[in-house]
Amino acid sequence: MPRKSRRGSVAPIVGCAVVVAAGLSLLACTWVAPTDTERVLGSVKVAVQTATQNAIAPDQPPQITLGEEGGERELDACTGEFIEMIAYRDGSVPPLYAAHNNCGGDIILGWKQGTMVQIAGADTVYQVVDERDTPKGAPVEALTGIGGELVVQTCFYGEDRMRFLALAPAAA
Repeated sequence: MPRKSRRGSVAPIVGCAVVVAAGLSLLACTWVAPTDTERVLGSVKVAVQTATQNAIAPDQPPQITLGEEGGERELDACTGEFIEMIAYRDGSVPPLYAAHNNCGGDIILGWKQGTMVQIAGADTVYQVVDERDTPKGAPVEALTGIGGELVVQTCFYGEDRMRFLALAPAAA
């Protein structure tokens, strides 16, 4: 009976050791520098989402779903929908819809002015026409004069900043 090669049994062990080392490194990073790790991993996630969208459906705009109106409780339910935030109702600001970045809101972090967007259930294609980045907790007055028919909002990963994008129907 021929002897088994030691090489065949060493490769899986080395592979497992590499995976464990990578996991321990990531764990150490999240413990030592949690916000930096969140920012880096969030940026990677957004870049992968954008690249995937462009590769799978390059002619289709990204899609979001607008949900019910509400406040923090509805937002924290993490349904994947953008909640119309009652707290931002102000005559100088269009209706504002928000989603946590880790609940589907991060889709907007890769968008910029000119990005075409589909809203689930709407026949109209929208376009990003204005953008604002503010500190978390900024008053609604920071959005005074923002254009568009509606505004979508999420927070940046690992930062105390919020991103607001104004959407308006795209020119046909």
